[in-house]
Amino acid sequence: MTDFETIRYQTDRGAARITLARPDKRNAMNAAMFQELGDAAQRAADDNEARLVIVAGEGPSFSAGIDLGALAGLAGTNEDRFREFVTLAQRPFRLLAGMAKPVIAAVQGHAIGAGFQLALACDLRVAAPDAAFAMLEARYGLVPDLGGSHHLARIVGIARAKELVWTARTVGAEEAVAIGLVNRVAADGNLLAATEVLAGEILAMAPLPQFLSKGLIARAAETPLEVEFDREAEAQLACLASADHREAVAAFLERRPATFTGR
Repeated sequence: MTDFETIRYQTDRGAARITLARPDKRNAMNAAMFQELGDAAQRAADDNEARLVIVAGEGPSFSAGIDLGALAGLAGTNEDRFREFVTLAQRPFRLLAGMAKPVIAAVQGHAIGAGFQLALACDLRVAAPDAAFAMLEARYGLVPDLGGSHHLARIVGIARAKELVWTARTVGAEEAVAIGLVNRVAADGNLLAATEVLAGEILAMAPLPQFLSKGLIARAAETPLEVEFDREAEAQLACLASADHREAVAAFLERRPATFTGR
């Protein structure tokens, strides 16, 4: 497979790891990174060795958002050129949010603008104590266009999402965990270890229910209850027919840890 230049990709112990690798630019996203991030997200979705995905940033910042050079290049652009760029930019955010596998963001330092939206495209977020989240688009006369408003409203509520988008204020790690924006803060400052703990807890469970429930939860806000009942029943039928369910029952009866294979 082609090596990446702006990110790193590896699979280790059941987790695909996508690391933004422009630390000298605080992992600001240019066209090349958007392309490679999308390619890596697709690779992770298709990677049979990966049951979950971890998205991280190299250096002191998770991501400082879109590269200002790329942003300046969009000023006054024609509609066709903008739509081409935004399709490229949105692709990794769509893939991370839409893939069946759980996705965890490990966030340190700045996660602003597109970087904040990247963290929001992930299912779960673990933050270092110095993490700082901000949707800065309003400062540049723009709106978040990488799915950030969609995810933010569902995570912290509509009114708080409006406040954060409209004021562009920064949310620190302590407030972020209090409002449900992040799931855990690495209390000892060891972000990697805290992320590994959460990943390990997920990997200890059967993957099929996680894959199915991700879709159910993602659609829950727009799904009538009766439709949700039907979808849950169909998902449960698939789980009941799986080898992992049979293994879980056998392990319980035999008083031993279950060994899940994803089948």
